[in-house]
Amino acid sequence: MIPESLRIVDGGPGLQSLVGRAVGLDASASARLRQIDDASVDVFVTTPFQVVASRRVSGEASRDGAVVAATDLLDALRAGASEIGPARDPNWPGALPPAAGFELVDTLPVQVVRELADKGQALARQFSGPLGPPASLLDQTVITVEGEGRTAEVPMRMIFACTALGLIPGFAAPIDVPRHLRVSTVGRWVRVDAPFGSVYRSTSLSLF
Repeated sequence: MIPESLRIVDGGPGLQSLVGRAVGLDASASARLRQIDDASVDVFVTTPFQVVASRRVSGEASRDGAVVAATDLLDALRAGASEIGPARDPNWPGALPPAAGFELVDTLPVQVVRELADKGQALARQFSGPLGPPASLLDQTVITVEGEGRTAEVPMRMIFACTALGLIPGFAAPIDVPRHLRVSTVGRWVRVDAPFGSVYRSTSLSLF
């Protein structure tokens, strides 16, 4: 079996950070490669929050849509290797969000999201059982944005994912790093773009 591969020209350290955090949250996480054009690839990872996250790199995937174990991808990134490992396509939990068509609804200052995440984490510590934060907390809509005739609801699970995956810059981040999040929608999907990656959630059909 020919192993899958990802040749990265630029963006490797940022992707390594995302994949490392995803593996830290779930050792069985999967990664999926989407070739956007001849020079860029979106890398998606699963999370325990029933949302997927992604980061774009400059490079080329061995196959559009290839699924690999996130641990295999992390090992390759750490080694600076392009060869990842065997394909694990059946492990991906559903369809990817659309590659195009998302329309911006509104932007949010990072500080608002940080405050929500802090409150959510405090509640999670108070009420969590052995399986993590209760579904009722994760499903709670914490932000509703409106703009251009559209409305988008952002649940706590998307906020948790942004913070747990390190997508929101800390206070020590360089001044040129944006300090806002963009909320966009297309069809049944909501996307939150943070400075260091994006998270996606299906609003009608469960991703898992």
